[in-house]
Amino acid sequence: MRNPPRDLLERLRYFEKQVEDLFRRLFEDQLAPTALANPGAFPAVDVIEEEGSIWVRADVPGVDRSSLELFAGPQFLVLRGTKPAPETRWSYLRVERSYGPFQRMVLLPAAGDPSAIRAGLDRGVLEIQIPKMEERRRGYRRIPIE
Repeated sequence: MRNPPRDLLERLRYFEKQVEDLFRRLFEDQLAPTALANPGAFPAVDVIEEEGSIWVRADVPGVDRSSLELFAGPQFLVLRGTKPAPETRWSYLRVERSYGPFQRMVLLPAAGDPSAIRAGLDRGVLEIQIPKMEERRRGYRRIPIE
């Protein structure tokens, strides 16, 4: 027969863990870095905003330059490519790294100029500079209300 106070204590601990899990899930997107909130997203990216540019840095280790493609619009950037599979001469006991085709869309925090984007790949890091569009080139204008 179980000791009732111990059973009650176990129930309280279980309840406490459930509440902690609930709060973690509710606030995870606000408090955790995106890579932790979205595990498995490949490639992992950083988006940095400066006064005149937006920078996107993506980790693409093992991906050849020739298999990468970039597409851009004023408000988004799409990175597409293929990460080659490893040699099959071994018998793998565990495979945790991802392989094959991938695509990642990044929403930009400000309008960028797709015609002036520059990109470079160095040591597995793709660095993309997107100049911000000037206000007059965006096509926005103030409309007076009569």
